[in-house]
Amino acid sequence: MSDDELRTAVRRFFEEVWNKGNVSETDAFLAPEFVSHNTFDVRIVGPREYGAAVTDYRAAFPDLHTTLEDVLVDGDRVVVRGTDRGTQRGDFMGIPASGREVTTTWIEIFRMENGKAAEGWLEADTATLRNQLVAEPS
Repeated sequence: MSDDELRTAVRRFFEEVWNKGNVSETDAFLAPEFVSHNTFDVRIVGPREYGAAVTDYRAAFPDLHTTLEDVLVDGDRVVVRGTDRGTQRGDFMGIPASGREVTTTWIEIFRMENGKAAEGWLEADTATLRNQLVAEPS
């Protein structure tokens, strides 16, 4: 795949899977043996488990919207920097639904193999996210 094709595939993946919740589209971007290394300490292997994690996240934040700030390609790596915004309507990280609006930033690096992501390294600002969920109203 060309760099432009990879950027297009990543943007489509986040739009379909994260923004629309169409987890059946995980197979289009993730390799069958995909492994996620993430700061949420959630075991994710393969498109099905990835889709389940997205479903759980979207259950907590049903109005989730992911904005891709940067998509960079370097050889077999695709680096994505994004911002998530949503309202907590369900339990998340052991915190009951708060109704609070949150914004969190993240960076994920995908290792591509044969046109699909074989691994991903997600660094998310989970501390800020947790603080937004438990902060006392001002």
